[in-house]
Formats: sequence, C-alpha cells, structure tokens
Amino acid sequence: MIDLAAHRYRATDPALDFCLWPYDRPQPAGATALRTSALLWHSFAVAGVTERMEPLVQAIRQRFGRFATVWGVKWDGQQLSWEFYFYDYARQDRRRNIADFLDATAEQLISDLTAPDHVPYFMFSVEVDGNTTSLDQVDLYIGNPGSTVSSGICYGWSSQGMELRNFYFFFDALAEGGAIRAKLTESAHMLTEPDDLSPWLWADVQAQTIVVANKRQRDGLYFSRIGADDLLTCLRRLNYPAPICSFLAEHRDALAHHLFDVGWDWEMRGDVPVPVKGSFYGLV
Repeated sequence: MIDLAAHRYRATDPALDFCLWPYDRPQPAGATALRTSALLWHSFAVAGVTERMEPLVQAIRQRFGRFATVWGVKWDGQQLSWEFYFYDYARQDRRRNIADFLDATAEQLISDLTAPDHVPYFMFSVEVDGNTTSLDQVDLYIGNPGSTVSSGICYGWSSQGMELRNFYFFFDALAEGGAIRAKLTESAHMLTEPDDLSPWLWADVQAQTIVVANKRQRDGLYFSRIGADDLLTCLRRLNYPAPICSFLAEHRDALAHHLFDVGWDWEMRGDVPVPVKGSFYGLV
C-alpha cells in the first residue's frame, strides 16, 4: 500500500506529456484526483523496492524540482525497471545537466562517468532496476536536422565512449497516417509489408501523437497523449503485472484528468509483432 495523500493533485500542477510539452486536460480534476506519481510509487511497492527507489527519486526532486522529470515504468515480462528523463531544451545553455544528476544522486548511484555536457543534448536519461547501485551509462538525446518530421537521436554514453542507440520520429496520429505507415513498414524487422497494421496501431487506443523508433535490435512504437482507459488497455496488452493494472483500474477516476504516454518494443514471430518490452510515463 502507498500513502495516496502524498500524491494528491493540486490545482497548480502542470499538465505535461513525456516530452514536457503542455496539453489540455481531458477533463477537470475531481476532489480525490491523484498525481501520476501515485502510479510510480505503486510500481515500487509491487516490485518491493520502495526503500531503495524512494531516496533516489527524492534526490532527483530536490535537485531538479517537481514536475521537471519524466519517469517511465518498464516491463520486459520478467522484471520491472525505471527510467528517468531530464529535459532542458536550451541545450548548451541548459541548467539541468548530467553533472548535476551525478552529483545529486552520488549517495544512491556510484558512478565513474564523466559528464559529456559539451554535447548539445536536449534530454538525458538513466535506467535502473531495484538492484541498481551503480551507474555505467547515460543516454543522451539530440536533434535530427533534415528530418521532415520532429525527430531525435539517442546516444549511449559510457566509459567506452559514445554509442548510437535509437532514432525517434513523431507524427500527428490523425493528420499523418500515410507517413506513419511508411515509417513503420520501412523496417528491416518486417519481411514483407503487411496490409493490416492493426497489430501495431491498436484501434482501441486513441493517441494524439504516434512515435516510431528505430533501435539497435528491434523497433518501437509509442502512443502519446492517451486517456486513462486507453492506458489500462495498453498495460493489459503488454501483460504488466496484475497489481499495476488493478491499481489503475481502481483509481481510474482519480487519474482520468491526465493524458498518458505508452511505448512498446516489438519483434516479429511469424507474421505477428510481439511486445518484448513495454513502458508508460508520468511526472515526478
């Protein structure tokens, strides 16, 4: 159980998606409304790692402030993990950087990494699980000039240097259906172009933005700005642990004033894309 009172929504809370871009709330917040952080803390409880993860999140909040960090709850079918994303679109004039993170979390994460803050990244992220006590890689996200759509490139920074990891492309879900199809099917992971994309573009999930990602070993797809009911649909399809799904169902009304973001990496098994890792996002 978590203390829901610690996650009560306040009227001054911002409405921001997983890019920290503002959105219009789908409905007013009720008297018992919750922040998305309730889902994060519940995931800690489900995994039995609250005592380990809570000090890390508190250290992040203390350094970067509230609602300035995006969290992602990851599920690979076996284990929960968490990724934290730190944005500053000022790039080299940024005020939130990797050096700050390494300093703020030094008591929770041992690291010999240097901070590549000369790189003009607009976001960096770190992924941990409940057993992580050291940090050997940080992911950096930079722009992708020349792309005809909003796009970014991800590099992994470690003691071995910089490694290309991902490309991300953002599309308007309603206005750019053809471009979404073209980007999704132009993939080395599809042996043939399918006529029916419903196994990827789930008809019962109404997203405002679709993100297609090309990753090292597989491709990924993200549904951005979806409602609480669609979030539950996604988590069930991605086989998240039952206690996480049931918590969302139980507190659906308290969370329905938010829009959420969900992603999944897939691999082909025969003619069917099978999720191999899921993620959903909120703010701390």
